[in-house]
Amino acid sequence: MGMSVATSVSANPATRFVSESGYQPVDADTVWQQVNNALRAKADSLFQPGAELGPIPLSVVALDALEPALERTRYRVRYGINWVAPPEGSAGGPVPVSYVEVARFNIGPAIREGLIDSLGKENVANAEAFGVGPNTSWRFVTQPVMGNRAMIMSAGRTEIDDQAAQNEMCLGSPCMGVASVIDNAAPWSDMQPVETWPDTPLVTGSQQMVSPVIAINQLLGEVDSIETDSPAGAPAQPDWSIEAVIESNLGQDLGIEAAYRWGNLLDDSIGTLWQRLATFGMGGDQPAAFRAEAFECNRGPAFAAPGEYCP
Repeated sequence: MGMSVATSVSANPATRFVSESGYQPVDADTVWQQVNNALRAKADSLFQPGAELGPIPLSVVALDALEPALERTRYRVRYGINWVAPPEGSAGGPVPVSYVEVARFNIGPAIREGLIDSLGKENVANAEAFGVGPNTSWRFVTQPVMGNRAMIMSAGRTEIDDQAAQNEMCLGSPCMGVASVIDNAAPWSDMQPVETWPDTPLVTGSQQMVSPVIAINQLLGEVDSIETDSPAGAPAQPDWSIEAVIESNLGQDLGIEAAYRWGNLLDDSIGTLWQRLATFGMGGDQPAAFRAEAFECNRGPAFAAPGEYCP
């Protein structure tokens, strides 16, 4: 991949995060530069294009910049935050250190096998047409630095073999499943149109389609420093607070769906917030996009009725 691999071992939680469980640490400066090379710079900005992105979309940008493109995929993003207390005597406040894991599962071969079973091999395109490549996962640790919302401080990569991938779960369903895991993940409200897309340095795909990066930026682009019930302290690897899934071109028509669950909310009523985004090309300048939501409750029913709130 043209990247240097870091070999030093440290007791630092960020370093452990990108070097345990089969992950191989990769030089963070190299990753940061490749991310910025993949983004569209603003002519009037003094900062690199990645400076504007929050930790979650930045991590998806990084995976897509560092791995070969695949057509039919499912991403799983997991996010946690560690508020680190400033050094004693420092005038600054606590620093939000984000831990992000983003895995990309290649669903193309499974879709092809299903078509072969129903249509016959002679009527189905070759494997390359559906996408050939491994299931990969990256881990990143980011923090705000000198005008960058989420600068990459540590990075690590691993490949997930086919057998292990079959055991991975995405929003409670198998990550390698051909059918959408988003449809039945929660009792969604009715889909409502999204009016416009915010100005962004992210590049759209062909046919007025958004990319997985733009979809997750629309849902979770503002997440930088979520609240926790733990006070700021020493560096530590946090528990996951957010799990998101992005499904790219899994149906007959080109399209992107994304959803997330955000748990451990500091709210008496809502325990977990669910949000969903669906988008597809309409042949015009902008794609059509729709959103829905659901709420897990701390009291009363497990979920609020679709379109309603928790008691």
